[in-house]
Amino acid sequence: MKPIDRIRKTPLRRYDLPAKSEGNLHHFRRFRKRHFDFPVVFGEGKALRVLETVACIVLILVICNASAPVTEVPSVQQRFEDWARVQNEKTIQTLPGATPEPNSELDQIVNFNAETQLEEIQKEIAEQTKEEQVRAMASTDGTDGTGSSDLKHYEPGELSYRTDRMSVSIEQKQKDGLTYYVCDIQLSDPSQLRTAFAGDDFKSGIYEAVSDIAGRYNPVLAINADFCRYHRNGVIIRNGELLRKQNIQRHHLLVVDANGDMSAITDRSGKQGVVADQLMRANTWQTFEFGPVLVENGQATELPSKFYVNCHDGYYEPRTAVGQIGPLHYMVIVVDGRRDGYSTGCSIPKLQQLFLDEGVQFAFNLDGGGSTTLYFLGRVINMPSGGKQRSVSDIMMFMANPVH
Repeated sequence: MKPIDRIRKTPLRRYDLPAKSEGNLHHFRRFRKRHFDFPVVFGEGKALRVLETVACIVLILVICNASAPVTEVPSVQQRFEDWARVQNEKTIQTLPGATPEPNSELDQIVNFNAETQLEEIQKEIAEQTKEEQVRAMASTDGTDGTGSSDLKHYEPGELSYRTDRMSVSIEQKQKDGLTYYVCDIQLSDPSQLRTAFAGDDFKSGIYEAVSDIAGRYNPVLAINADFCRYHRNGVIIRNGELLRKQNIQRHHLLVVDANGDMSAITDRSGKQGVVADQLMRANTWQTFEFGPVLVENGQATELPSKFYVNCHDGYYEPRTAVGQIGPLHYMVIVVDGRRDGYSTGCSIPKLQQLFLDEGVQFAFNLDGGGSTTLYFLGRVINMPSGGKQRSVSDIMMFMANPVH
């Protein structure tokens, strides 16, 4: 490194000295001025220069116009359609074989028209709907819609059945805007009063129409029972078998003992299982959870003010109830309802009075409303309120022959 005192310093500019002469700038002459003018073609002069400029401009315009497309550029959509058409032509191949004959099955497949097919389907659905509506209007038996209006009325003695082991007579009665059926049933053995479940099993978990369940057993008469799988509690004994043994306060319990006699239990405040065990020790044949009890010992019972069903007068519904006149002598009353001009239904007090008028010793209300169904010799003879049978869980049946 050089000492500081040995560093050459740039001399200061002297403004008092005259400027350098032209001869000192001779080296700048090597860099000639570059002019960006059009080249001289036609000679020199102002007019010629203007002509040259115009000629150059015209030449540039011609070149630009020559580079532009000759025809109109197609849109993106048009180019896509052209591409798709080419691809389809590459992909789709002509079907082998001869051309299908007109109106043949192959012709219908090849020349399928979705809009026409949809119109035909809609037309078929409309026709089917119209037919179903006509059948529903003409139906009175609540099963398959094949009944006629004469099923609304039955002559005395028209609905009856009699053998040496069983007799059934059904009378249709009408009064005060009410249509109901009084079924007088006499058996020779307690086992002729039987029950059955939808799916043929208490634990099946399915529901079926009364006619579907009864159709597998061929009873003389069947009614909807207590819909025991709808309420999950209670003591359920069917055909001598204990299926559930839980006490419940909200229902009354109908008991059919080993002799076929009916009674009711309304107080079940004891421990769980006690009532069920007592009933099984007594060889109880059937139990049903619903109520209320309507008649006991030939007298009207005091109807509860608060119960599982509305027991006040003026509350009209279809009803199903069963009673007993004497040993193995029963009565079923089925009341149609919710049909203006045919039957309004009845209240619990009115149902109670209907049994008293028939001289029963005991009567018990079962499930009603849309479930009310009366099945006799293979058909439903009442008019279910919904226009068709409601699917239920269980039925009560009166069989022609005993189990033994």
